[in-house]
Amino acid sequence: MPVKGIHSALIAALCGLGAVVTGGGVAFADVLAQKPAVIDRQLPGSTADSVVELARRLNPTVAAAALEFDAAIHKIGAAGVLSDPTLILEAWDVNRQGVAQRRVGIEQDIKLGGKYELERGIARAEADAAKFQGRAVVTELIARVFAAHGEYNAAYEAVGISQEIKRRFDEILNLLRSRYGTASVDQQDVIKAEIEAAAAEGDLVRRQGEMKSAAARLNALIGRQPLAPLARPSGFHALKATTLAQTLTRARKANPLLALAIAQLDVAERTKALTDLNYVPDLTLGAKYVQRPRVADTGEFLVGIKLPLQYEAKNAEQRAATARLSATQARGEAIRLRIEGEIADTWFTLDALRKVVQIYEARQLPPSRSSVENARNGFQTGSIDLSLVFEAERRLRTVQLELLKLRVELQTKYAEMERLAGGSP
Repeated sequence: MPVKGIHSALIAALCGLGAVVTGGGVAFADVLAQKPAVIDRQLPGSTADSVVELARRLNPTVAAAALEFDAAIHKIGAAGVLSDPTLILEAWDVNRQGVAQRRVGIEQDIKLGGKYELERGIARAEADAAKFQGRAVVTELIARVFAAHGEYNAAYEAVGISQEIKRRFDEILNLLRSRYGTASVDQQDVIKAEIEAAAAEGDLVRRQGEMKSAAARLNALIGRQPLAPLARPSGFHALKATTLAQTLTRARKANPLLALAIAQLDVAERTKALTDLNYVPDLTLGAKYVQRPRVADTGEFLVGIKLPLQYEAKNAEQRAATARLSATQARGEAIRLRIEGEIADTWFTLDALRKVVQIYEARQLPPSRSSVENARNGFQTGSIDLSLVFEAERRLRTVQLELLKLRVELQTKYAEMERLAGGSP
């Protein structure tokens, strides 16, 4: 069976996959020229959820985690079972006259003291650890995809801002050219407008390159080629309000790294219990069928006991298992403290970013837009110098781009907090 067929069900179990919509080979520039409604029906990328859905299915790291889980599941079937028996063929009293006795038998080693159940328990705990490791890979991937989609959306909106500024500067330049012609003493204004229009065009080209770069990073996370087409982003992902206490409670229940630490502790505890049984002897049981000439066939039975006489080696194994158990407990506690600290750090940063975004939206963006309108109207009537118009435009662009950066950071921190809480944004 192909690899894709082997692990598709496992990926679905780890990730909760749904249907995936994919598109054909369309050039990136052609995609941007289409209507958003058409693209949304053909390609992923309109929303962060559509990209996550595809990444869960195509990302090779997720596939590798699913295969690791598959291997751990199969190891359960090989644990806690009897070892292969030994077939014995013997020939006794062999001389020139032939073989006096022929013996055919079988021997089987048997472990006592519940060792088989402990071995199966260790394998099940290791499978749980592989499952939680896979979930950690998925939650980290989702967080990275949401952050990358935020960057893609911001780059797309930055292109729109640059296009609008370029359009307005071109309008001003055309107005000046028609007003002053080529022989006016006010040609200095035309030169200023030409410089600003050229700078706006250069900024637009740079923003378009950043958008293509963001799309390539997003495609890499999905598991697609860098130039694979994406739909137009429809906006930033809506953020859910949550308190620090709620997030910490969710993390204690759902964070896969905490669950992984618990599973690893279970493995260490069962391994320690298994080494504690080193002094419980194992048995060897056997039976033989004996053939002798001129005598009726007989049978032999064997009971062997493996004597645990290597005390130093067994004591060393027990001390090593005890040390590993203590180390696993310490690592689990360290992981818990680290995750709770990172959640608190991320939550406070997220809370501050929300407030800063609100300040920009309520107190900086509207006055900047009003300043541009006033400057343009004043320039139309001749009461304001052209330099003030360009200054107002640059100030508005700075506020808009800074607001986009804040929103990207907000999306990234929110995705990080959700990853730490063990959920999906």
